[in-house]
Amino acid sequence: MSLNRMSSRYQQQQGSMLVIAIFIIIVISLLIASLSRILSSTADSIANEVYSAKAYYAADSGMEYGIYRVLNGFVCADFDDKTPITGFDIRDVVGLENCVVAVSCQTITAGHNTQYYLRSTGTCDGGKMVAQHIVEAEVKL
Repeated sequence: MSLNRMSSRYQQQQGSMLVIAIFIIIVISLLIASLSRILSSTADSIANEVYSAKAYYAADSGMEYGIYRVLNGFVCADFDDKTPITGFDIRDVVGLENCVVAVSCQTITAGHNTQYYLRSTGTCDGGKMVAQHIVEAEVKL
């Protein structure tokens, strides 16, 4: 009788390991899917921050050059958004690849004072993302 009981218990337990194995495979698959989604969003976030920083530094470089031009006697008509800035090209600068800068200038005259309003826009194109920063300044002579 004991042999008969053991065989009936054995028959009742058949297939339970299959259910446990399938459950473990499903749980591990869900963990892998969520980890891959987290890693993908982290990589996109880092790339976004890098291109944003590059765009800021491109705009800042354009602003420095615009201030230099104004302080050396150039008038605002010499450079604007429509014409490229002569002598200032950042496309070959290491770290600022795929970035462009546009500097615009407005002359503000108040009485005997002349002020210049400069606006520098740095744009970096990273393929699937584009970052842009704008830096503004007023220069009073």
